[in-house]
Amino acid sequence: MLGWLSRKIKTQISARLSRETLLARAAHSDNITALAAIEELKERLHFQDGSMRGHNLAGARLQNVRLAKAVMQLIDLTGADLRGAYFGESDLVKARLSKADLSDSNLRDIRLADADLTGAVLRRAHMAGADLRGALLRSADLSGANLWQASCHAADLTGADLTGANLIGVQFNSHTILPDGQLWSVDIDLSIYTGRRVEAE
Repeated sequence: MLGWLSRKIKTQISARLSRETLLARAAHSDNITALAAIEELKERLHFQDGSMRGHNLAGARLQNVRLAKAVMQLIDLTGADLRGAYFGESDLVKARLSKADLSDSNLRDIRLADADLTGAVLRRAHMAGADLRGALLRSADLSGANLWQASCHAADLTGADLTGANLIGVQFNSHTILPDGQLWSVDIDLSIYTGRRVEAE
């Protein structure tokens, strides 16, 4: 009985919180507080209706957050802790994710075209089918990442760590900048960056 009453009161309090208050809590340094705010924002469909576009969540601690099919173009997640996050099929076009930690995250079919991932940590991230066209990945840590069939046309990978990354079926073009600064061409052996055999498109 007390548990039910506690949940009801919590729901009523949450319902009175403005979106701005919830966004402020989403950027809280406490992971539990931040995730609770995200869950309330999800309940209100703010991640699907486009109203999260361009919001500032820089430095947020959102480990293991679940945001499938979220619409968050231009969102600022600079330096955010997003380890273990799920962003499957989300739209983060032109998002700012520089120095964000996305280790072990699931970014399957995510749209990150023209996003800034400079210095981001993407170790062991699942990025199959990701749209990384024009993305800045300078000095990003992509070691062990799965980039199967990702689109990297015109992406800038200068200084990126691709050790052990799966680049099978990745789509590069002549405007893609590789980790050593040279432009991609069909005759470049990508295994010099990954240490494994690669079949790129």
